[in-house]
Amino acid sequence: MALKVDLRIFLDEKGKVLTLTEQANKVFTFLSKIVLSVSGHPTTPSKTEKFIGIDLPCKSRADELYCTGSIEAVCHATSIINWHCDTCKAQGSISHWQGSIWDKQKRILH
Repeated sequence: MALKVDLRIFLDEKGKVLTLTEQANKVFTFLSKIVLSVSGHPTTPSKTEKFIGIDLPCKSRADELYCTGSIEAVCHATSIINWHCDTCKAQGSISHWQGSIWDKQKRILH
């Protein structure tokens, strides 16, 4: 089962992190690290997904379900970040991360 997340659900109207439960904070920390790692890389056309390795251990499971895998992710031209664990079946997507403080895209001024 994929975890599909709109990053805005963790943020207030000013873009600051809401007060979260411990579990929600773990999920948010995991996802924001993925955004930080991937958003600085060029986007990839959706037909040729080229996942990059992220220096992030798989934390997508409950503490008692240990996984030794690492996270790989790709940012598409559609601005959706897809991620998956290289060992277990954990996977998901992150949307609406653009413009957040975790967005490391180079801005182009016209």
